Amino acid sequence: MDLRQLRCFIAVAEELHFGRAAERVGLAPPALSRQIRALESELGAPLLTRTTRHVTLTRAGLLLLEEAKAILARADRAARNVREAALTTSKVLRVGAIDSASASFLPEIIVEFRARHPDTEIRFVEAMTAPQLQMLETGRLDISLIRPPRRSTDCAFEILRVELPAVLLPEGHRLAARETIGIEELVGEPFIVPSKRVRPYAYDLVMAYFESVGTVPNVVQETTEKPAMMAAVAAGIGLALAPDWIARFSRPGVAVRRLTGLLLDPPPPGSLVGVAWRPHQRLGVRDAFLQILRDRVTLMDDEKLLPFLRPPGRTRFKA
Repeated sequence: MDLRQLRCFIAVAEELHFGRAAERVGLAPPALSRQIRALESELGAPLLTRTTRHVTLTRAGLLLLEEAKAILARADRAARNVREAALTTSKVLRVGAIDSASASFLPEIIVEFRARHPDTEIRFVEAMTAPQLQMLETGRLDISLIRPPRRSTDCAFEILRVELPAVLLPEGHRLAARETIGIEELVGEPFIVPSKRVRPYAYDLVMAYFESVGTVPNVVQETTEKPAMMAAVAAGIGLALAPDWIARFSRPGVAVRRLTGLLLDPPPPGSLVGVAWRPHQRLGVRDAFLQILRDRVTLMDDEKLLPFLRPPGRTRFKA
C-alpha cells in the first residue's frame, strides 16, 4: 500500500461518490478508479461495491477505513513536523494560488513582498483549490490563495476578493456594441461553460447567475482552461462568463463586456478568492506575506458596489 492509494480510498469511502472524491483528491475519476483497483488487487479483497447509482463499503472496506485514517494521520503529522522544523532556519516561502489569483493581484503582491524581504525565496505552485488545501494541510505549502474550502479543515481561511462577472462574446456579436450586458439578455444564447467535473466552482457560479433569472444556460460546449474558452468564443461557438480579471488579457476576435444588474447575495463560493494558512504554524515570512495581502487586495475592483454586499467589508472566518 502507498499513501496515495490510501488517500484515494478514504476520499471515496467518505464521499461514496467517485466524482466528488476525484475532485477532493485532484484526480480525474478514471485515475481514481485505477488507484482503488490497484489497492484492492494488492490487498486481495474488494473494498467497495459499485453500481451505476451507488457506492458502498464492503466489510473489508469498513475495516480498512479506520486503519487508513490512522496511518495517514501519523504520516502527515511526521511530515509536517519535519518540514516545520526545517522552516525555522529556512528563508523559503511556499505559495500556492488558483489561476484567478495568479492572473490578477498576486504578481503585485509578490513584487512588494520581495522588495521588503529580498533574502526570502518564493516557491510558487499554481493548482486548483482541492489539491492546494491538501498540500497546505500536509505542510507542502505555507499559504494558499483558493476558493472557500468545501470540506472541514483545521486551516484558517479569510476572504480577500469578490470577483465580478464579465461576458466574453465574439466581436461580431450583436451585443458586442454594448458597454454592459444584463444576464437576461444572455438567455437562449449558445454558451460555453467551465467543466463541471474539473472546475466545479466555476460551473456552479455560471449556473447560479442563470438561476437568478429563473433559467439555465444553453450549453453547447464545456472547457477546462480559460485560453480554450476564449478560443471557442473567438471561433463563434458561443458566449461565456468569466471573472472580471479576464479583461486584463486580450485575444483577437473576443470582446469582454461587464455583466450588470446582478450581484448575488451572498456571493457564491465560485466568485470568492481567499487566503488559507495553518494558524498554529509559526512562520514570520508567511505572516508578512499575509499582511501585505490584507493591506493591498481590495474586496472588489468596483468599490461602489460594496454597500450591496452583506456583511459589508472583508469577511473573515475559519472553514
